[in-house]
Amino acid sequence: MLIFGCTSAPRTTEPAPDVFFPDDHGVHAARPADPLRCTDRATIPLIEHVTGTKWSPDSSAVAVSRVVTIPSSTTITGYEEDSRITVLSVRTGAVRELGQGNRPEWSGSGAYLSYWRDNGLLYVNLNGTIAARIETSEPEVRWNGDDLYYWYADEIRVWHAGETTVASRVDPEFMLRYPHDDAYFSADAALFTFTRYSLDGSAERWVGETNTGQVAPLDEPGATFTEWAPRGETLLVRSNETLVLRGPEGARATAPLASFGGTVHGWTADGHLLVGAVSATVPGGNTFDSLAEWDPFGGHKAAAALPNLFGARMFSPDGAFFAGVSRTGLYTTQLELFRCGVTGGVAADLRADPAARSRQARIDQDQRRFVRPVAGAITQFLQGSHTGIDIAAPVGSIIVSADDGVVTDVGWVAVGGRRVCVQHADEIESCYYHTSAALVTIGSRVARGQPIALIGMTGVTTGPHVHWEVKKAERIVDPLSL
Repeated sequence: MLIFGCTSAPRTTEPAPDVFFPDDHGVHAARPADPLRCTDRATIPLIEHVTGTKWSPDSSAVAVSRVVTIPSSTTITGYEEDSRITVLSVRTGAVRELGQGNRPEWSGSGAYLSYWRDNGLLYVNLNGTIAARIETSEPEVRWNGDDLYYWYADEIRVWHAGETTVASRVDPEFMLRYPHDDAYFSADAALFTFTRYSLDGSAERWVGETNTGQVAPLDEPGATFTEWAPRGETLLVRSNETLVLRGPEGARATAPLASFGGTVHGWTADGHLLVGAVSATVPGGNTFDSLAEWDPFGGHKAAAALPNLFGARMFSPDGAFFAGVSRTGLYTTQLELFRCGVTGGVAADLRADPAARSRQARIDQDQRRFVRPVAGAITQFLQGSHTGIDIAAPVGSIIVSADDGVVTDVGWVAVGGRRVCVQHADEIESCYYHTSAALVTIGSRVARGQPIALIGMTGVTTGPHVHWEVKKAERIVDPLSL
């Protein structure tokens, strides 16, 4: 199997002198622009095999995690996949390579870019040079301005311009032992969540104050997933049936998932929650979905028109762009940017879009049937006692069904944690393990590329990833062969 043997629709691979964004037609002036209508595809330099994106604070650049294949004498395939960091300047189209790494995060000024490397260290890049190598207890960090907050054992530390201080210490009971525990800071780094996973399928969750280290239980029964808003201190808590938003000063709102038009969530640039359905991501960026804004604290309600991209679906901080990943084949991807603020009723005709049509034709012509279920790098293949394919991606990333089918199981199993299983034609079943939140229920009919779950760390895991396991007539088979 050639993981990245396909080419994408022709685009320049050289840095463009400028990024071109289609101008609005004259008729737009007669209608108000919709800031959540992101329906104009931007022409950008080709960046392939993308797994995730992270915007700079001023929206002038996007840091991209992408996959490269390298020869390997230890894998059954003869190759392995590695992650690289690429930075695209949205203003000039210039592309800069930073080398091996993943999980990029920008400082508040945009001067620093931190990322995690496979040697277990956090690197801080300043203008193309390494400003620091930091030992942390887990990969997740948070910048507040140019202060970098991270965990080291029972300490919350702050790095600033080469100097490290201790912001607080937590009780030794909460010494962070990744990946048995994980922790995430709020957007302003003032608060944090702390989760401890158990092999019986349960998880204990707390919320803490960064400057004191004091923690209190997160009293949300049935919670399987938590996520901070991109601004402020709003916390989303998901269970199988309910969404909860916890705002500042004890504000709390809850709503059943069934009351929304779908089960996929995202965030606007100013930190409001979007909930709705995302169409099958085949190829991705070939149709527009409507997601409703849920703002129980401010009372503001709107709807976003977004392309069906996958990977890290993310607005730029100024709300001008929406970024994500489209498929160029069953396993290959590329970065996509769509311009927001399009006049209502005006959008690109994706049925006539040559790029989308070319990608769809390439997928249709492939003799295989399965699409890669996650925008991420393969970290372990089917070999020895390992019964599936491990694909790494950040917690909360969308997992999609590899093919059309019917959901046969949603629940917890020993070792594998929370899983979703789909029955396909020809006695083939695919299962997706270690998930945090299910987006489907038993009996749901799903299309190839349809979102079915979110990446998590449940069960026995070395970090956030999906264990993708496939059986044919009850016998384990290699998903990459189908």
